[in-house]
Amino acid sequence: MLIEFSVQNYRSIKEKATLSMIASPDDTNPNNIIIDENIDDGVLRTAVIYGPNASGKSNIVNAMQFLRNFVLTSHMIQKGQKLNYQPFKMNEESRSSPSRFHIVFMRKGTRFSYTLEIKQDRVINESLYSYPKGRRSLIFERTNSKDFKFTKDKTEQGFISERTLENVSYLSNSTQLNYKGTSEAFDWFREDFYTAGLANDPSSEDLIFELIKNPHMKKMVLRALAEADVDISDVSAKRTPMEYSKLPPELKPMIRNFMLLSNQEEVIAYETKTVHKVKGKDGKEEQITFDMMMEESEGTKRLFVLMGPIIDALVHGKTLILDELDVRLHFLITKMLIGLFHDERQNRSGAQLVFTTHDVNLLDLQLFRRDQIWFTEKDEGTKGTTLFSLVEFSPRKGENIEKGYLAGRYGALPFIPTGKVME
Repeated sequence: MLIEFSVQNYRSIKEKATLSMIASPDDTNPNNIIIDENIDDGVLRTAVIYGPNASGKSNIVNAMQFLRNFVLTSHMIQKGQKLNYQPFKMNEESRSSPSRFHIVFMRKGTRFSYTLEIKQDRVINESLYSYPKGRRSLIFERTNSKDFKFTKDKTEQGFISERTLENVSYLSNSTQLNYKGTSEAFDWFREDFYTAGLANDPSSEDLIFELIKNPHMKKMVLRALAEADVDISDVSAKRTPMEYSKLPPELKPMIRNFMLLSNQEEVIAYETKTVHKVKGKDGKEEQITFDMMMEESEGTKRLFVLMGPIIDALVHGKTLILDELDVRLHFLITKMLIGLFHDERQNRSGAQLVFTTHDVNLLDLQLFRRDQIWFTEKDEGTKGTTLFSLVEFSPRKGENIEKGYLAGRYGALPFIPTGKVME
């Protein structure tokens, strides 16, 4: 369960930007909150981020994805290898300063706090704390790349730290070397924290394949498609190993990255078939098979790819991060997907959804609480992204948020002076 995420000096984000999932003292939409005995007001089930194009809302998602990928794959980095360091470039000082990521999360009833600071060639600072029974406990603290502090398992952790390269995450490396003290935190990144962008990446296809193999999960996928009024009565999938050397050159970097993240040693090709029922001239029912990627609509493909991560998150209580959830989807379908996370009957495991969107139809206080709605905009002075919550504007209960947003009451709108292009 995600509690808070902060990022600083990353892409368009110059100053510290913090997304908090801790609920504010508000009695509206109580079903939108996960009640946890360790957090007084509970944790939000969903959060939505609005903002104009190039305001940086996608970079909030990218920052989460970067942190997850770095934790999961860092132990594979070779000595001297450069990191994917992307500081804020519009300021001279920022271009040579570390990018900083901080995340607070809950796993199996214990809260963890993890911080990472990196530059192009090394990890500068890194730390992991746990809070068993609410008391802060240091697992490790790393400063100046190679200075470590431990309060327990000092001999074992000292041995591991000496075998951790300057450009490698200690959280990642220590878990690979079977140190149990960091395994729960690492497993949260691996099992409970899922980020997906706009593209149909191979990890989504693999997740869909695994869901379809399970009869119960497949039934849930088909039921969700039916709820969205998609005329698919059945679905099947198969996967076939391929030779990496025979892949088109433009696909190799993306496929290689996925193989590293999933610990796969082979390339898999997926083929998904859908079945539609129609009545023939004689009135008898026929089953027509479609190739998902070649013959289904873009909206159907988008929905189908999303259903894998969404159902997986709902069943297993994961935190799902999506960029531009609404792309190619009708407003009512997007609203239905969000509603799955707010419905206690559908979301029994405490799953969360954080997403970006441009769909102003979703700006409705019947759907969201005020603390679930966030905005990004570019600071006129620094040109950096700022992230802020609707709560800061103290809107009245029942206020028309969509109308207020379009009127510029909350900022985060594009400035279009004339609309003229050709003269």
